Amino acid sequence: MSKPHILIIDDEPDIRSLISDILSDEGYQVSTAENGATAQQQLNEFTPDLVLLDIWMPDIDGISLLKGWHDAGSLHFPVVMMSGHGTIETAIEATKMGAKDFVEKPISLAKLLQTIEQTLENFKTTLSPKSDNLWQFYEPVGSSEHSKQLRSHIDKLAQNNNNTVFVGDSGTGKLTLAMLLHSKRNSNQQAASVVDALQLKAEDAEKQLMQRGEQLLNQNQMASLIISNLDCLTEDLQLVLLACVKQWASPQLAILTTTQQDIKSMVNNGEFSRELYDHLAEITIQVPALSERSEDVPELLNFYINHLPDQEQTPYRKMAFAAQNHLRNYAWPGNIRELKNMVRQLQLLGGEGDIELDEVLALLEAELAEQKQQKDITWYELDLRDAREAFERDYLLHHLEQVDGKVGDLAKIVGMERTHLYRKLRALNINPKTASQS
Repeated sequence: MSKPHILIIDDEPDIRSLISDILSDEGYQVSTAENGATAQQQLNEFTPDLVLLDIWMPDIDGISLLKGWHDAGSLHFPVVMMSGHGTIETAIEATKMGAKDFVEKPISLAKLLQTIEQTLENFKTTLSPKSDNLWQFYEPVGSSEHSKQLRSHIDKLAQNNNNTVFVGDSGTGKLTLAMLLHSKRNSNQQAASVVDALQLKAEDAEKQLMQRGEQLLNQNQMASLIISNLDCLTEDLQLVLLACVKQWASPQLAILTTTQQDIKSMVNNGEFSRELYDHLAEITIQVPALSERSEDVPELLNFYINHLPDQEQTPYRKMAFAAQNHLRNYAWPGNIRELKNMVRQLQLLGGEGDIELDEVLALLEAELAEQKQQKDITWYELDLRDAREAFERDYLLHHLEQVDGKVGDLAKIVGMERTHLYRKLRALNINPKTASQS
């Protein structure tokens, strides 16, 4: 029986070499990657039994890499995070994205080996060969007209197999809605495959897409190919996808896509293929920001207050009415994802008893104070990594405003390939659609 295969992703060569040597001596198969791009190439070739993932890397941080796997539904292996200066917030963020454990640098090799052994054993026992609940998705929560309309749209679309584009800001639940639509059309989750456009590489995108499409078509049932971050496809990748769509040309296969930017506007600006748009946008669903349906906030708060203890074993804490009422009037720039994170934070790190208004106010004030402190700090007071990130964000926002949010024009100015630029924008939490308003 072959020993487990472990992939080490860390930008420090000494760390990679040390851990690789130790694990090899213990009989493990070992592969290494120095950054996110190399790691993705490795993952395209094999599925490891476990990944050791550094949080701080130059091209893309470990949390963003983990989030990409999580959102794309490709997290088929346990992940142990490594960090030289981890925080509770970072650990929570990694855990919610699927990380199984967290080790701090300098690494205790005895602790690392124990963590690997336990993680592999726990992952093995939790795998189910016939899982009936691979995904977790829910009907839009709330009584607002926006929520009622979303539920109505999904129910109507479930009666046909049209290609559908979900348009909305980050955190609004676009991918969840795409999965929900597939589930209503076909209860077999194996008849769906999720692809993150940000993870596609020009050299193997056609092969990867065609394999996914053919696998779905060979099942001889209604199926869905779900593509997230459609607006991040480069011109070359748009042509690749268009060719694949023409080849599939089957009423059996629906293509469901998500985007932050209005694809029709991108077409009018010459940034997106009109022909591909016409194929994919048979139906377009606008997913509203949470600020547009503030009356749903109390229902969403109570949903996650009850849901998280069951799914994540967080302590159950009811929220007082005054706290709910205050949050109903909060702006929620991170949308539903921010609301869910806030409930998780209050349940995990809060006090005893009900969540009262003063606890919510203290959390919001602490976040505002941290944001203000970050704005007041000059780059010279930050460590090199944080200073570089602050400069890159300011630099990109400045030029996005100059080009009215057109990423194609921005790519020419900054001299970056568009796929890499989109990854950078996502990592810095910059939405081109709203950047000119920043």
